Parts: sequence; C-alpha cells; structure tokens
Amino acid sequence: MVSANIEGHAGTVLSIILAGGRGSRLHDLTDHKAKPALPIGPHGRLIDYTLANVVNSRLGETMVLTQYQPDTLHRHLLDSWQAETAQPAISILDGADFGPYEGTAAAVACIADEIDLVAPRHVVILAGDHLYQMDYRPFVERHIAARAEVTVGVVHVPRDQASGFGVLEADADHRITAFVEKPVIAPAAPDRPDHALASMGIYVFEWSLLRDLLKEIEGTVADLDFGKHIIPALVSCGTAYAYALPGRQGREPLWQDLGTLDAYHAVQRHLLDGSLALDPAWPVEHPVHHGVGDRRAIGFGSTLRNVVLLPGARIGRAVTISNAIVLADAVIPDGFDLDAELAESGKWCTISEGGIRVISARALQRLASRRRRANEVAPIKAIQQPGQMTGQKPDQRPRMAEAMPVSFF
Repeated sequence: MVSANIEGHAGTVLSIILAGGRGSRLHDLTDHKAKPALPIGPHGRLIDYTLANVVNSRLGETMVLTQYQPDTLHRHLLDSWQAETAQPAISILDGADFGPYEGTAAAVACIADEIDLVAPRHVVILAGDHLYQMDYRPFVERHIAARAEVTVGVVHVPRDQASGFGVLEADADHRITAFVEKPVIAPAAPDRPDHALASMGIYVFEWSLLRDLLKEIEGTVADLDFGKHIIPALVSCGTAYAYALPGRQGREPLWQDLGTLDAYHAVQRHLLDGSLALDPAWPVEHPVHHGVGDRRAIGFGSTLRNVVLLPGARIGRAVTISNAIVLADAVIPDGFDLDAELAESGKWCTISEGGIRVISARALQRLASRRRRANEVAPIKAIQQPGQMTGQKPDQRPRMAEAMPVSFF
C-alpha cells in the first residue's frame, strides 16, 4: 500500500480528457463524429466510460479537449454531463477556439493558461476513446509516493499481442527503463514474463513541472506528443514510473481501445450478451437522463445474425444480414440480402480483417451506383434506393413493422 493520501490533495487534481481524435481505422463509423462520440450500448457514448471513471474517483474538475467533428460529442456532453447539478464540473475546450491541437501534448500546451486559472497541483491526462473501468486515486497516490515526474498507466497484454502498442520496460520498483513503440518482440513485464506492459495513454504529472517541460519543448517539434516526445524524455532522466491497471473484483483488468472495427463490434456484442467484465459497483451512467433512449424498427421477417445496429438504423421487411455493423444513417430496403449483394456487386462496403461488414448510407449509395452502371450495360431489375421500398414514393420513409426497442441483434 502506498502511504500518500490523495484526500490531502483533493481539489488540486485536474482531469484533462483528450477527445479530439477520429480513429481512422474505424472508417465509416467516424466520418461524421469523433471516436469518443461513438455509440456504446443503447444510450451511451465511448467517452462516458472515462467520464464515469472521473466521477467515481471523485477527482473534481474536468476539461474535455475536442477537435475533429465535435458537434455530436458537444451535444452529448451538454445534454448528459453539463447540467447544473452534474458532477464533476466539465469544461469543453475545442481546437477551433484554443488550437489547432497538433499533438496530444501540444493540445495541453494550447490550454496552459486555462489550466493555470484552475491552479491544480497535479493533472491527470486521460484518453477519451478507451473503454475501461479505473479508480484514478491509487494512480495519483502512487505518483506522489514515488516522487515521480510522470506516472504512466499501463495494462498487461500477452507478449504475442503487444506489437500494436507502445510498450514499456520497467524494473521491480516500477521505474520505466525503456519505451518501445510497436515492438516486433515486446519486452517482458517484470511481474508477468508472458505479458508486456502496454501504455494506456494516460498520465499523471505535477502541473508546474509539465508546464515548464511543455514550454521548453514546444516549437522544437511540429506535433508535440506525450508518447513520442514527453515520456521518452522523462524516461531518459530516470523519473518516469509505471502504474499497472488492476482488475476489479478479482477479475482481469478491462481495457479496450476500440481502434478497429472488429474490436468495436466485439465489445458491442459482449455488452449485449452480458459477457463484458464490467463491475456494477463502479457504475457507468449519465448524471442526467433524457427519455428512455432510441427506438428502432425492424421489418417483419428479417433475419439478423451477429449484427450491431447503431441508434437510428432502420431495417425493412425480409432482410437478411449477418456479421455486420449497421450505421445510424442506413435505411435497409425490403428483401435486402447482404451476402447476395456482395456476391453480385463486389466489395461496395468496408469489410474488416475479421469479416465484419459496415453498412452505411454512403455504402448503400455506392451499391446503388454500381447497380445503375450495370443496368446501363445489361438492364436488370434495379435495386431500390436507400429509403425507398416497392411501391413507395422516393421521398417516403419505409413502412416498418411496429417499432420495438432494441440494442443489438
């Protein structure tokens, strides 16, 4: 047990959530919204998990930094997290006003004056696009007790799966001795030789030290980044320490970065079947609720297997879809058969490495365009436009069976 007590520093810890990224490997899912705004479950967004950690850790004031396609994220934060009675107090600082943010550390440098107004002793830098449950208080306590200049949150991952992460080497005292970005052969964790220590992209700093370091390095690189520049500099000084994410209630730690379509689809399905290792004693919920959530309609006779429907998606009658994510803007016409359409018209939608197909309005428009071009060569029965069923006028929405509330199918 560490001896330092965060309660003695209550009110001097500021949480800064970096929520401005796109997540380019998610393709259509993030065309119109930032990755932290992605739907998770029937009512939430990905950023809610980080915000719930802050609330449950009772850290106090929080700044959320946004930039890429921020509108959906802003609306969600305003509706669900910025009510007068909501805790913690949340400020939204967008790159259009304070940036542009050209790197994770550069973003913090851009808002240094705003941070000075809060005058925190420590800042906890968090990523808004990871799904995990964590009490940040022991994280800060370990940092204070070790007299570290930075403490990096890490998670144990099997060594044969660590090549996609920034991996740390640490000694028995948790001091970081090396940082390797996406290693071919990952160094072993000192406590679990078959695992490596992967950076979670979250950090604790004493604010005065970080502010001085940012001023010193700012302007020397174009995209000042914690993982590329700040952490390696402190590792070389021997003042960087690691804190491993503990599991909750005796379970393995839950941490997902949802950086791929397959990871996103898998987490959504695990939420549906109840196999995601969430601790109910560490609630993930909004401080303010509006209504009972979205209601979506699925037409009579449709068969959906291993499919994630995002809020707003609509499915016609006698539709057959498997292994897919259906986006909110997609309207699937009667009789649509995903496998048949792919076999006949080629690859018109994004397909993940694991075979998950992404059906969006843009993908359906691409399919319709291919079918029109095919008709010009050899007229055949054309596919209906998205949103148009047999005998339906072009400006009408599809007539659905009675709506029912659903999450995933």
